[in-house]
Amino acid sequence: MANIKKAMTNEAIVQELGNRLKQARLEQNVTQQQMADEIGISRARYVRLEDGNGKIEVLVSALRVLNKLAALDAFLPEEPISPVEALGFKGSLRKRARPGPGNKDDGGLDW
Repeated sequence: MANIKKAMTNEAIVQELGNRLKQARLEQNVTQQQMADEIGISRARYVRLEDGNGKIEVLVSALRVLNKLAALDAFLPEEPISPVEALGFKGSLRKRARPGPGNKDDGGLDW
């Protein structure tokens, strides 16, 4: 298995995630059909997930079946809020991002 790196394309990353899911399934000696039945989807839809073409909801369901939900915390950990930042929020959490000094909006997102 390859390490996921910034230089990889999005397609390569989702393919690697599918490969890792497949390996986790094989380590537990579970068939694709058993996974699909447990999740409540068709085998073809599960195969697409392992091929890197599935929905996040199906991935979460697959991780649940394989008892790997804890991997999601490592995947995208909750960001801690600094005490100084929390004081500035006065009880409410940030809902938007704004460009500011040192945070120049270069127009990188175009949607």
